[in-house]
Amino acid sequence: MYPLPVTSDREGYHGSNHFKYWASGLRDMHRLLQCANSYGVEVNVFLDIGCASGRVLRHFAINSHVQRVMGCDINSRHVDWIMTHLPKNIEAFQNTSIPTLQVEDSSVDLVSCFSVFTHVENFDSAWIMEIKRVLRPGGIAWITFLSERHWIGIKDGMPRYRNWYGHPEFAARRREGQRQFNRLVFRQRSDRSYSSIVFYNTEFLRCRWGRILDVLEVRPTFSAAQDVLVMQKTRSP
Repeated sequence: MYPLPVTSDREGYHGSNHFKYWASGLRDMHRLLQCANSYGVEVNVFLDIGCASGRVLRHFAINSHVQRVMGCDINSRHVDWIMTHLPKNIEAFQNTSIPTLQVEDSSVDLVSCFSVFTHVENFDSAWIMEIKRVLRPGGIAWITFLSERHWIGIKDGMPRYRNWYGHPEFAARRREGQRQFNRLVFRQRSDRSYSSIVFYNTEFLRCRWGRILDVLEVRPTFSAAQDVLVMQKTRSP
């Protein structure tokens, strides 16, 4: 009933394999809802930050009992596509790189950020503060990130790092074999608003973001591509 975006509008998710793209969104919806359920959180309001063209949103709108489904992205083309082609019960809006969201305080039960903080070179803690603001007490944040596991595991020719092998700083760090770091940021010249790749040390994140939201767990085997940090806004006493 609802079309799939063309390959160039998928932010790299599964290339031209239409079924894998569709199925990955359904899988991630179930993972998010199962995670929230495991911590006793009933999801009535869901927000997907960096939603692209609705890979996950489409399934929340069609296949879940969530009452309010919201998504935002820095790319206005994605937002326009969602508003044109996906169910009318999705609210989609464009955000900027500045940590501010047009969402009410303490109104969201579940926030997801798929491959967002892998590109956030500035204001990462401010973004976590903004996520805390919109979460209701007890609400869950699901944030994927590139960890030290991924940095150590990079091998020449890995497709997801193809654009970075020629980057002088990236290549130099790889030659040094540096394994101890808190945060590694590599930037490229680009017209895109997200032209960086960022790696985090997991314990650094536990300390840095754990001052803002309670860290519930780290899932280091979420996927071959990224790990996931599950956090929660402290429940009201």
